[in-house]
Amino acid sequence: MDSWAEMEEQILKELNLHRMKDDAEVFSRLERYSGSEAGEAAVDYLVQELEAAGIEHERHYYELMRSLPVQASVTVKKSGEPDFNVEAIAAVYSGEAHGLTGELVWDEMCTKGQLNGLEQEERFRTFKGKIVLTYDISFPFYYEAARAGALGIVAIWPKDIHHHDTMGGVWGMPGSRDRDLYPYLPYVQILGQDGLKLIEMVKAGAAAVGTEAAKGVEAAMGTVAAKGMAVTAQMDVAMDNRIVRSSMPVATIPGKSESFVLLSGHYDSWYEGMTDNGAANVLMLETARTLEKFKDRLNRTVVIAWWSGHSDGRYSGSTWFCDHHYEYLRKHCVAHINMDICGCKGSNAVRFDMSGMEGEAFNDEFLASYNSRKPLAYRALDRSSDQTFWGTMTPVSIAPQFYMDDGQTPQPPKSSDILRPAAMPAAFGVGGPFYWWHTREDTLDKIGDDVLARDCEIAARLVLRYAMERPLPIDMNGFMGEMQSYFEAFAEELDPDFDVAPVLASIALTRKSVEKLSDAIRAYPKQDADSILIRTAGELVRLKYTYSSPYGHDYAVEHQPYAVFSSLLGVHRDNTPEDRYLMSQTDFIRQRNRMTGQLHEICEAVELQLYRWQVQ
Repeated sequence: MDSWAEMEEQILKELNLHRMKDDAEVFSRLERYSGSEAGEAAVDYLVQELEAAGIEHERHYYELMRSLPVQASVTVKKSGEPDFNVEAIAAVYSGEAHGLTGELVWDEMCTKGQLNGLEQEERFRTFKGKIVLTYDISFPFYYEAARAGALGIVAIWPKDIHHHDTMGGVWGMPGSRDRDLYPYLPYVQILGQDGLKLIEMVKAGAAAVGTEAAKGVEAAMGTVAAKGMAVTAQMDVAMDNRIVRSSMPVATIPGKSESFVLLSGHYDSWYEGMTDNGAANVLMLETARTLEKFKDRLNRTVVIAWWSGHSDGRYSGSTWFCDHHYEYLRKHCVAHINMDICGCKGSNAVRFDMSGMEGEAFNDEFLASYNSRKPLAYRALDRSSDQTFWGTMTPVSIAPQFYMDDGQTPQPPKSSDILRPAAMPAAFGVGGPFYWWHTREDTLDKIGDDVLARDCEIAARLVLRYAMERPLPIDMNGFMGEMQSYFEAFAEELDPDFDVAPVLASIALTRKSVEKLSDAIRAYPKQDADSILIRTAGELVRLKYTYSSPYGHDYAVEHQPYAVFSSLLGVHRDNTPEDRYLMSQTDFIRQRNRMTGQLHEICEAVELQLYRWQVQ
């Protein structure tokens, strides 16, 4: 073979759909909860197949705080009406409840959109001693409700199929200072149609109370409940919250360099979980089998990891691996390809969530053959799907997203407002066609053969690109231009108390250093640039997506790029509680110092590297 493009062609021909279907059949018989007998059986099978293919591998054992719902129910009572028994499902890390009874109140403000600090304070003030009915399924809401003294949460999943969720704010393995992030407040989700009935019941009760109050008899009522007008709810929740031992197989296909590409996906599942994430598991295995045959030609090593503790441990497996192999990742990992929710029957379009270091041109070029229309612009990574390796300064991070395109619905344009990107087409969850995510219906028949073959091809091509291309194909200049656009937008919109001018000055200096580094890499083609690119491009990615120490993990809460700065949009002294505003100022100045300080260190690292290359 004369080039790795020809090598890619041969690799794609080697990928075997029939073998993947056989693997999927095995996985479909296993409900793969972390640390369970079936979960370990799945690892046994993966290890067996890796051994059969002669692939170097290791089975890692670790402990995690696993949480699984056992039983949940809600009984709603209103004077003069029969009890209403509501089907419910508890969330991961919910607390238990046995006959917990309290007044049911409707969180009307959950429908009002984004609230300022004063509005949020007023919202939570009404929760003390109550069971709260809401559409808000976020952890920040759950946490604040617990702090406000709520007795429990009854959350409404808008669709009429039971969907599993997680109320965990800790990313992966908790430390001793994370204990308060497990409120263990009883939390259940109910179906959309039942939620609408409960909302009407609570509103009718509140209207009756208002009528009595207007008659001037409120003082004689004592409490609303004493008059029999309030709606009360009884929650019963049983959980299996305990520490379990789980294992994870990690395969290594050695290349010519210690630098490596990480291909990963979780193997734990809800029920048999065939698109989430059985399809990814089998395509990763097939990619490993195929790349093993070409390992003597790989410029970089490929590491393939199947995580547990994703759904039932809030990314515990990938976090454990990161913590226990931090130095290895920090020094050598150039790219992370994460495969999550694959093979969905009917999918005919693909887009990318990416770090942004990969470049817009790559996004359009790579995806062109997988879409009938112009590929959608890349979206910044979100805080989910085992995106655990931002703190290890990994420059490239790609999470392919698979959806359906009818060819007629107008595509979301590339947003001119960098702080408010256009919404992407829904694929799973609320409003998405792949409704079976996190439900009993995620079965083998939800996998489309042609889609599984396509998704395997995409994974293999991505891995091969970053295992072969020298120098590492990234766009640091484009990334710096995007960073400048973010902070120019912050300068326009943030309160004057949050002055980002020093960050913009540091960005201008760093852009010059990055241009010099890019020129030098072209001028010294025989030099291995992986280390300096991890140190610089990887650090730029870390600054975009994290806000704390590289050795720890930010909270498991969705946030926008440059999270602390983004969180301050709309925050002003006159709409924020006084103490919260002071805290926001503290957060801001520390993040500003972090940005300017780390950008300065990147410039120093570039100058040192240029000197070394010049004297060699």
